[in-house]
Amino acid sequence: MQFDVSPQARRNALTFCGLALLLFALLIFLHLIRNDIPIGLSVVLGATSGILMLLGIGKLIEPPVSLVITPEGIRYLHRRGQWEIRWENIIRYDVPRVNRVMELEDAPFIGFRLYHVEEVLDDISPRLASALLFEQRQLLTMALRHQAPDREDYTPYFDIPDSYISPGGKVYKGLIGVFGKRMEQMRELLGYDLYVSSAALDRDIYDFKAHLQKLQASRNGDTDA
Repeated sequence: MQFDVSPQARRNALTFCGLALLLFALLIFLHLIRNDIPIGLSVVLGATSGILMLLGIGKLIEPPVSLVITPEGIRYLHRRGQWEIRWENIIRYDVPRVNRVMELEDAPFIGFRLYHVEEVLDDISPRLASALLFEQRQLLTMALRHQAPDREDYTPYFDIPDSYISPGGKVYKGLIGVFGKRMEQMRELLGYDLYVSSAALDRDIYDFKAHLQKLQASRNGDTDA
């Protein structure tokens, strides 16, 4: 049985585009009825309209389905490519948490810890690896700030390695090597190898985790049967 996840963020795409068009129409209307519109107001309305339109278009070009969950595994879909993990390769999954003073704070991601990272590194495309490295820089910064506050030198986390040697001894170079190193760093900091943003989910992140557990349980039941 297959379950497709349509991201919540994509549902807001038309709203952003609609607001952008309304602001642009308002700007045109104001200039038609008055000649003394302040330049500052025109700039603010025009810039806001442009930003909203770019955000809306950016969401529209994302795949309509972000995750495909089957009895065999989980496939993540991105406009730059995809990765896939088998259920048998998943050690655990949860919402990563970081230390903030006297309490723990949830990161807006769901993380997957794997037995064999090589299965992902052998399959992921350099384009997707590059996109994920960029998109998850904020998560890395958040993890470093709260999980390693006493560290004086963060350079190793942002340097580009010549290669990466996986736990199984396989050597990866180029963007795949950089992505492999980042997976290792994120496991060290937060305990997980792969991360899916809450924006790619179709519900609250904890509700999604519970739903994923139900799907896994039903999958295990089908397997046992």
